[in-house]
Amino acid sequence: MSTRRFWAAVATLGAAASAAYALTTPSASDGPIRLLGCVVTPAGVLEANVESQADEAMDCNIRCNYQLEDRNFSHTFNVTIPKRFQGRIGRFDTNNAKAGTYSGEVGTCKKVSS
Repeated sequence: MSTRRFWAAVATLGAAASAAYALTTPSASDGPIRLLGCVVTPAGVLEANVESQADEAMDCNIRCNYQLEDRNFSHTFNVTIPKRFQGRIGRFDTNNAKAGTYSGEVGTCKKVSS
């Protein structure tokens, strides 16, 4: 591979990494509710992609970042996550935010009272 192609590949990878908006990989120590990422669909709808390892449903606050034009915003979901669930929860119309995957964080979670 030539030097020019090598540096072009590195620049392409760098641009792709910045598009993830500082996405961090979840770890086992994150707790029973892990945020896998925040997703803005092509239609501009923000959703949280989560994984629950809890044996009970949990009420959680999840903050998701997103980008609208050249500005960064965040939205907090107050959602109930079913036990042993993996998938997208919450729906927020961002009014045409840039589609992609963004960072966020799980706030407080507590067991759903019976």
